[in-house]
Amino acid sequence: MEDNVSKIKDRLDIVDVISGYLKLQKAGMNFKARCPFHNEKTPSFVVSPERQVWHCFGCSKGGDMFGFVKEIEGVEFIDALRVLAAKAGIELRSFDPAVKDDKVRLYEVCESATKFFEKQFLSNAGKRALEYLQGRGVDDNTVKEFRLGFAPNDWNALGTFLRDCGYSENETVEAGLAIKRNDGSGAYDRFRSRIMFPISDLNGQVAGFTGRIFESDDKEAAKYINTPQTRIYDKGRILYGLDKAKMDIKRADQCVLVEGNMDALMSHQAGVKNVVASSGTALTPNHLTLLHRYTTNLGFCFDADQAGAMATRRGIGLALSRDFNIKVVEINDKECKDPADLVNKNSAAWSETVGQAKPVLEFYFNKAKAGFDPDSVESKKSVISALAPFLKRLTSQVERDHWLTRLAFFLRTKEEAIEADVAVAKDDLEAYAANDQKIKPGSPVASSESPVQADPLNETLLSLVMKNPALFKEELKNINTELLDLETAKAIIGLAGADFTNLGNLLKEFREKEQSYKLEFAYIDSQEKWKDKKDEELKIEFIRCLNKLEERRLRLKLEKIGFEMRAENDKEKKLALAADANKILNRLGEIQKI
Repeated sequence: MEDNVSKIKDRLDIVDVISGYLKLQKAGMNFKARCPFHNEKTPSFVVSPERQVWHCFGCSKGGDMFGFVKEIEGVEFIDALRVLAAKAGIELRSFDPAVKDDKVRLYEVCESATKFFEKQFLSNAGKRALEYLQGRGVDDNTVKEFRLGFAPNDWNALGTFLRDCGYSENETVEAGLAIKRNDGSGAYDRFRSRIMFPISDLNGQVAGFTGRIFESDDKEAAKYINTPQTRIYDKGRILYGLDKAKMDIKRADQCVLVEGNMDALMSHQAGVKNVVASSGTALTPNHLTLLHRYTTNLGFCFDADQAGAMATRRGIGLALSRDFNIKVVEINDKECKDPADLVNKNSAAWSETVGQAKPVLEFYFNKAKAGFDPDSVESKKSVISALAPFLKRLTSQVERDHWLTRLAFFLRTKEEAIEADVAVAKDDLEAYAANDQKIKPGSPVASSESPVQADPLNETLLSLVMKNPALFKEELKNINTELLDLETAKAIIGLAGADFTNLGNLLKEFREKEQSYKLEFAYIDSQEKWKDKKDEELKIEFIRCLNKLEERRLRLKLEKIGFEMRAENDKEKKLALAADANKILNRLGEIQKI
């Protein structure tokens, strides 16, 4: 196992690995980005090529490339190892294929099914399905790139093929490709007589499918069906086409969300590749968490029918509450109901339409103005009602005030009156929040839990030391570790008496001994924060930081004594507490003079 890890680290650079997920910007010796694990506007996520580690100084998460893949993919170490081994082109020889875990087997089942569906275009029915796709404007390269296929109108064709490939009936059912019969007499294929759209995870592994009906005798069959929830397919966490679009989304710093698989792949074919599809599934907080890794700018383009309009409103409401910048991409061609139709008619028109996207409030404001009667109170109330759910979700007060002012001017009504009506207006988007819970503006994107905030004074002290550890050799022996948090105290103890002639070995030894990257993160911070400071200035900052730590500790003690004095009835004990308080106040006075 350790040999595999070393081989991967030798072949891969952490900057290349992380830049596959985040937009990194050069910052001196390091790279910076907005942290994907908590909501922030100022980049505090740092990647060190020298140390081959990453760290967020906002939420305190950090580690090596394996730790990053574990966090961002939400997987265990063994899965992170597989992902990085694939990137490095390394075969994990220590794993016995006979004992692969269940998830790997399910991915293999889906991959085999994809190959089966692809080959069915050679059958008579498959050829007609391919001709249908070509008639919709899908070219051969797109069919190949998105691995489209066909499921024959047969109850057991896929099941038989997978059994011949060595997969059990139970594995086929668990992959969502077959359904067990109620009488217990076996299973039958879930997808029959359908054009198949494989759905891949971020690493390009097929995890599920969407099947579109084609030449079926079943008049009641659904037009589209999807793989059900499985151990590898979660419709609330996978977006169709994101594995192909993620780098284009980063380059464009925008993601266009469409409704159907055809819309996404036709957009790619037309050259607009920063597009993903929700595959008919409502947008979820987890979808937004994924997208937030690549951009905070979203464009919505759902079908113009009533269901599409409602889906757009739902998704926009959720995204606004997560601090995304939203635009609406509107197709004005009456002959085209979705992007796929528009691309088929005129591919250049789709690119122009995306470029003309309107800011979300402007879009809904213009819609609300249609048919407006300036002399009707009901008409004014209708405009406010249409815009209120979106105004409530704006996290920028400046933007909110801008739209309230515009509304006041348009409705010829006092701004205060409009703001009061917005506050009490019915919110028709609230019901679509995750798990029926209200989502507050500005809530963290990547986690329902608040990030663990690092203590600035502890971080500053350690980064000062790591700028030049030898400079503080004597001071380290005398630091009162009670002033520090546990992790910083461990690091200071580890540094006291250490050999500073080889800083690289020292950092490595501490990491292996304490299972912590604390010193390496402090070293990264120090190179940027103190790069122009002389030794004398570092010493002064060090003393100042220690004094602030002591002052904070003393003030907490003083506050505690105050509570004890108010609760104490014994006169002598009160006098003793008062004496302790005076000592603390005297010491605080001394510190403030330094």
